[in-house]
Amino acid sequence: MTTLRPSVRGPVEAERRQPEDPPTPSLQDDARALASPARLDRIQADNRLRQAGPAGILAASSLAEPPLATEEQLVQALRFIAAADFEQLGAEDRAVVRTRLAGLLKQPADRVRVEAARALQTHGPGVQRTALLQALADSERRVRWAVVRRFGDHPEELQRPQRGILLGFLDAMANEEFARLDGDHDGKLTRAEFGGDDAEFSALDADQDGRLSRAEATEPVPAEVRADVYALLLRCHERLTPGQRPPDYNPWAPAGGQLAGLAAWRTWSDGLPD
Repeated sequence: MTTLRPSVRGPVEAERRQPEDPPTPSLQDDARALASPARLDRIQADNRLRQAGPAGILAASSLAEPPLATEEQLVQALRFIAAADFEQLGAEDRAVVRTRLAGLLKQPADRVRVEAARALQTHGPGVQRTALLQALADSERRVRWAVVRRFGDHPEELQRPQRGILLGFLDAMANEEFARLDGDHDGKLTRAEFGGDDAEFSALDADQDGRLSRAEATEPVPAEVRADVYALLLRCHERLTPGQRPPDYNPWAPAGGQLAGLAAWRTWSDGLPD
């Protein structure tokens, strides 16, 4: 009597392929597939990127390089990076990823800037801390709050140059100085009345009409941005100089009338050890 036995099957080899099989997707393809409309494709792409370790994080961040991916692909890639284990990257690779994230802080799509800021908030900006700090000028408050949270939790990352940038958001022309320069008392400063240099005048001339209104000169930064800056200053003051009373400042009042408060904040900053 013949006994029927199944043939012995060898171990499955992941690399064994037939000529008609589709090519194995690259990690960059997987990064794009994180935004696939098919749930299974998204799951498989996420698994392959995670299994790839540092190479997977680098592949996701590479979507920030030209030619740029779609908005949705960038958003999903940034969310993958924010959730990834950043510690598995070497120092050089971390710098590469952070540089790419910082570049996305200037993207026109709000969603992309928000996710880039959140990834830098989570993993830290490294040498890109100035770029992240400058995102306090962003029109999207969720971007600004990612900056406030990061540096509020890690005030030691704001050294003297960065604190100078931060306080620069509160700077403005004094109300008295505007009145003195406005020789014809029309409430506007021409280029000749303003003096200074062309770059400074152009930066203040928000509507580019060739004249500075009182608001443009004495309130060059919107009150809502100054409110977020002040929230960060208060958090840093609490962490770096506990028990001391912070200088007074009202971010909702005209900046040109609060230069004494700004000077007090500069004195505080200059007195901190770096």
